[in-house]
Formats: sequence, C-alpha cells, structure tokens
Amino acid sequence: MKLKSSLILLVGSMVSISACTNNSSNVSNVPQDSSNQVNISSVRADHVVQIKLKNPAKDLISLSTKNFDLFGYKVKQKTVNARISTDEQNKLTSLGFKFNDTLEQNVAGSSGLLPGYMSYAQMKSKLDMLVAQNPAIAAVTNIGGTWEKTQGKSPNNIIWSINISSKKTADKKPGSLFIGGMHARELAPPEIMVKLAETLITQYGKDPAITQLVDTRDINIIPMVNVDGRIQVEKGNAWQRKNTHGQGVDLNRNFDSHWNYAGLNVPADWHDGDSNQSGETYSGTAPASEPEVKAIQDFYATKPNLNLVLDMHSYGEMFFWPVGYSNDAIPETAMFKNIYNNSFKNINYQGGTSMSLLYPTTATTDDYAYVKHHIMGLGMEVGQSFRPNYSEVETMWTQLKPNLLYLIKVSNTPVAAR
Repeated sequence: MKLKSSLILLVGSMVSISACTNNSSNVSNVPQDSSNQVNISSVRADHVVQIKLKNPAKDLISLSTKNFDLFGYKVKQKTVNARISTDEQNKLTSLGFKFNDTLEQNVAGSSGLLPGYMSYAQMKSKLDMLVAQNPAIAAVTNIGGTWEKTQGKSPNNIIWSINISSKKTADKKPGSLFIGGMHARELAPPEIMVKLAETLITQYGKDPAITQLVDTRDINIIPMVNVDGRIQVEKGNAWQRKNTHGQGVDLNRNFDSHWNYAGLNVPADWHDGDSNQSGETYSGTAPASEPEVKAIQDFYATKPNLNLVLDMHSYGEMFFWPVGYSNDAIPETAMFKNIYNNSFKNINYQGGTSMSLLYPTTATTDDYAYVKHHIMGLGMEVGQSFRPNYSEVETMWTQLKPNLLYLIKVSNTPVAAR
C-alpha cells in the first residue's frame, strides 16, 4: 500500500493561520525599491549580526516577512543570525531588536570552495565514476538545464540525477528522491548526497542491509539543483543563495504549490516577503517560472512510484514535515513524527514544520511533493554553518548516514515507519 492512496490533498480552505543577473557582478542582493520592504541601498557586505529574540515564534515571522536574510537560529539561546545592509541595521533598531556583530564561518575573504569540496564539474565526474563501477545498479540522467543554459550562456550547466536500483528485480519498486544544492551557498548538502550515492553503490553486494535496499527500492539522488548559483560560489561569491536569473529567484519558493501563498488565508506581508526581487526568498514571476524548478517538477511526473522526497539544506540541525505554512496538524502528522522519532531525533535534530520551528514557507519542493503528489515531502537543515570545514562534513555524514538509509527503508510504505 502506498502513501499516495492515503494522503489528502491540502487546499487553502483547510488552513487558518493565526499564530540570484548572470555577469561578473551577479550576487543575490542587487538593490531594488519595494514600498513594502526594507530598502536595501547596496549589496549586502559580509556584515552578519546575531539578533536576540524576545518571542521567537513571533519575531522570526516578522523578520522573515520583512526580507531579512535569516539563518543559524538557536532555540535555547533565542537568537538568529542575519546578513544585513546599513538600512536593515537601522530597521532592526527601529523595530526594537537588540543585536551584536558576529562572524559566519569561513566567509570572510572567501575565494571559492574550501579544501575537500567538489566543484560542480568534479561532482559530475564522481557520479560518472560511480556508475562505471557498477552500471548494473546505477545510471546518471540529465533531467534539465539551468536558467543560464536555457539562455545559451552556459551550455554545460545541467542538473544531473543518479538512479540506484538493482535491475534484476521488478521494475515497479517504491521510490525515493533525495535532493541537495537548492541554495548555492549551502556547501554540505551536495557532498552528503554524493556520499549517499557512493555508499549505496560501493557497498552493494557487501553490506546485506544496503544490498536489500538497492534490490527492493528505486533510489534517486539529485546532488545539485542550483548549478548556476553554485558556480558563482565557486568563483568566490560565498553568499550566493538564489539562481542567477536577474537578481535571482529562490528556487525553494518557486514550486507550483500555493506559490507566494496563493489560495491561503495568510497576512498580506507574507506575500510581500516573497515578492521583493532583492530579497533572498523572492519567489519569481510565476509558479515554476525557473527551469531548475520545472526540471524537478517534470522529474516527479516521470516517477509515479515515488513515496518519499527529502530536500536537504543547511544549516540549523532541523527535520521538517508538511506543511510549511501552518502549525495545524495534517492527517499524517503522527506518521511523520514517528519517522522523526526513529531517526533524526536520535542525533538531537529539532523536528516539526517550518512554521513551528522557524517561519512560514510555501512553494517549497517538499510541500510540492505532499500537496501536489500526495507523497511524503520532507526537508532538513544540516550542520551549523553554510561553509563548514570538510572534516565537519565527514562528521555530519557519520551521523546522517543511518538516518538517510532509514528513510530509504520507510519509502516502502507508511507502515514501515512504525
């Protein structure tokens, strides 16, 4: 029995909520006037502050909908980091927030990737090498081009998926999809995605548990979605988050599922927060306006056997289940909590919806999976910085590996999560 048969399509009426241009100057925050938002008078420099929150649930929503670039929320300390312009610093003061300067790890003086990390080109070579080691269980597929490729600017910027599944067993096996690199500046997720693929391929026939997963599941991994943005990071723009279409679009706000909160009864400033082109959560001109997002959505359509999708981000050590725009329980909340309790809770990750742990989100790939395809749409934030030293990624992988394998296991059926 698949989850698809039991999930219920969410509509706006069930929810009542109270509670990156492509050139040498391409960065995520070129200024643009917006009457409803903080005026970003210049490209944000590496000025990071730590903001003290009085009421985290309320303050995080307020700051996120006013276009602040938030990250690194610490639950116990009740603080969140933000990269701010001078105007935003003044705005914080006028709003009554207390804050102090801080530093984001390995950002100052950045000249590209840190030692140990793979470039986009190296990642593709690694995937090809893994497939060559065992073509009987692995294949790499071009699932679509990036914005720059569609414009004829970067013809080699392609989004790649690697499929891992034993071909000797039945074709119709329960499927899972693991996604990384939606936001360019988040370095760890693509590395972890490749490590997952490498483990499944190299341990097949050696590790009985992994062999069984590969024999009985259809596993798909997309290590890097935002290729254009990632290449900007490789060139030295450590803060690049969005893609490179104009001032950039946040790919994880561009999916065709309540895009910019369409159909939902939410405060007006929630719409405004995703409508400002200079903001880091700008949702684009229309649902799936970005070719990267269309490629992912089209991939979903080619995989009707998908039962589980996990979209990995950094950072904050959190595990999310649907839906991002509400605190209200959905019919499968108990099932998602059970999955969390049997996995990421054991490594001290916080668990809940984006709304309950951070701030409201919509048109994300995990909500799209749940709302439009009726499958388990999950998200997570790994690590404690955008640019951890590579030794930290190795530590992360050691912690995450058994839990990611567990997700592959429970992609069989919701009952397997008991």
